[in-house]
Amino acid sequence: MTTATIPPSEIQAKLSSIWGSLEGEGKMRASLFNLIFFTKKKARAEYIWTISQKVIEKFPSRILFVTVDDEEKGDYIRANVSVEITNGSGSGIACDTIQIDVAGSYLERVPFVLLPHILPDLPVYVIWAEAPDLNSPLFQELQKLATRMIFDSETVENLSEFASQLLEVNQAPHSEIADLNWGRMESWRNLLTSTFYSPERLEQLKKSKRIQILYNAKETAFCSHTSTEALYLQGWLARQLGWKLIGSDENEGRLTLSYDRAGGKVAITLFPEWQEKIKAGSILSVDLETDDQNHFSFGRDLDLPHHVSMRFSTLVKCDMPLKYIFAKDESGRSLVNEICHKGTSRHYLNLLQEMKNHKEYSFCEH
Repeated sequence: MTTATIPPSEIQAKLSSIWGSLEGEGKMRASLFNLIFFTKKKARAEYIWTISQKVIEKFPSRILFVTVDDEEKGDYIRANVSVEITNGSGSGIACDTIQIDVAGSYLERVPFVLLPHILPDLPVYVIWAEAPDLNSPLFQELQKLATRMIFDSETVENLSEFASQLLEVNQAPHSEIADLNWGRMESWRNLLTSTFYSPERLEQLKKSKRIQILYNAKETAFCSHTSTEALYLQGWLARQLGWKLIGSDENEGRLTLSYDRAGGKVAITLFPEWQEKIKAGSILSVDLETDDQNHFSFGRDLDLPHHVSMRFSTLVKCDMPLKYIFAKDESGRSLVNEICHKGTSRHYLNLLQEMKNHKEYSFCEH
């Protein structure tokens, strides 16, 4: 049930009215935490809204959804409220959603509108779905309220600058940070970690000389920086193995990053492909070749994208193919993952430090 547009001063009264009308219908009001979303009024706002609704299917929460129209010449601030039934029609758990639309100088009023509607004694997760703006009064106020600040590097134009900003945010007292793109590649990180877990396999990985990562470069209205997940994966791998970036080269859309490692060098090439059935920006395959000609190949099934075929071979033998199954890549799953994790990932902070220190990450498209 959703109300028409109302002034912010009427938010609580309208929520009370809605809940009054639901008495006797078996609805239970529930909230595990507060979710504050911030986005701009553009095509991607619809995608962020969809994510918010997917999250409350698993974790009933109070949603405060702020949309700013930075192309509007005038000033306004208005609200809508609704009660969302998390399991569809019939009896079920329900939670409150408060939408704030704002433009112009009224943006500075948003913290004062939000504060009375944040449920006390519950965690506050702020999903800042735009490039970080550390000088924005709204950003600064939300950071003070946040249990964790969650970003989406898909929105940024310069990953080196983004990394520097997030490392600064992480210095704030009691601050936790997360990134939806880091969450999106969790399955690939888990796959590589489990494959190279043994000391023998890890030594083989350290002797890599060529790594190829294919990613889906098919853009959508919601995803235009399609190479970010692939950049993250190779950067994480290189940082954890202690490889030192020495240069990069771009040729016909393919980006090759060159590293020094113990006993040699390694070249990691990111290959764009265009696939209609696979989510934009997703990693499609990873292939590794070592100095002693061990080969490790991991590739998605394009018809069943959560299925990955694994093939390992040496000069003298070829193992039987194996299958690894990712969690299905549903909208909102990366946010659910980042909400569930405690603290800030040390591996993610290492990756941010790597990106901050190298100009090779100063671009967003290849």
